[in-house]
Amino acid sequence: MSLGAIFLNCRWPARGLELRADEQAGCRLGESIAPAAANCPKHFPLICMSPFESNCEFAKLVAGRRGINLVQFMLEVAEDAYPDLDRVGCLVEIDRLGVACHDSLERRACAGARERLEAVSRLLYEVEGFHGNREAYYEPQNSYLNEVLRRRAGIPISLGILYMAVAARSGLRVFGVNTPGHFVVGCCDGEQTLFVDPFNGGDVLDQRACLCRIRQMVGQGACLSETDFRAAAPADIAARVLRNLKAAYAMEDRWPLLLGVQQRLAQLLPQVPQERRDLGLVYLRLGQPGKALPLLEEYRRTCGMAQASALEPSLQAARRMIAESN
Repeated sequence: MSLGAIFLNCRWPARGLELRADEQAGCRLGESIAPAAANCPKHFPLICMSPFESNCEFAKLVAGRRGINLVQFMLEVAEDAYPDLDRVGCLVEIDRLGVACHDSLERRACAGARERLEAVSRLLYEVEGFHGNREAYYEPQNSYLNEVLRRRAGIPISLGILYMAVAARSGLRVFGVNTPGHFVVGCCDGEQTLFVDPFNGGDVLDQRACLCRIRQMVGQGACLSETDFRAAAPADIAARVLRNLKAAYAMEDRWPLLLGVQQRLAQLLPQVPQERRDLGLVYLRLGQPGKALPLLEEYRRTCGMAQASALEPSLQAARRMIAESN
């Protein structure tokens, strides 16, 4: 069941984090799913409110600009849940890890990409104690970079973003890969690409081993192709982070915190009508039918019959709540 269906039926997933970045968007793998807001279909007017004007990296993502700093984006998102977040402290800690990694590489005189990646993994996972949070995989804290730094635990994508930041400070050219169900980090080594599994001790894998690892994690029936192993655009990585948080908060029924996440998704993905519909459904659950109804009605005018039928109870509830408040 998609997250959209979960929202409509008011049921919450027992699993579902680490969603594919293109899930619900209907795009081909390897393509960016987050074009500039100007490309939003005309029948979906842009959301008027934007509580994220001061978020420089998120604004760049929405505008489709280059030069995105994913660490800064992660900290912007974290500030939604942690208003007193010490961003400078987080950046200092990441810089410390980067310097320690660089010094380790210099001492070991690591030459090849595999050897250098293994050295980064050794520092982060053996020395610093980072690890995949298997015991509480679905906690929202696993998606917040400040919590990953504090607890030394996270899920594949949050650990992967940290890994990329530390590796880049050591001179490695790495990139995120939105493989289905399990985010990995890639690094070109001559004609081949190596992959790092950030959830499982930073294991360095070739593509065949990475394919086996993903099937082991998400099921042997997983259908993957060459395009699944391409470098992901920052906007696609950002969307995946937000959808993981969306699923985590939905499982815990934490609507106020889910609202900020859903507002970001609706702005980042204006071409995905389900995200705007879900924003309307979150507003409805928060008792704000006046904000919910326009979003739900817009979706109702453009969706198929089955989706319209599933949405009808929510539309009726919004109209009834508005009528009762007058």
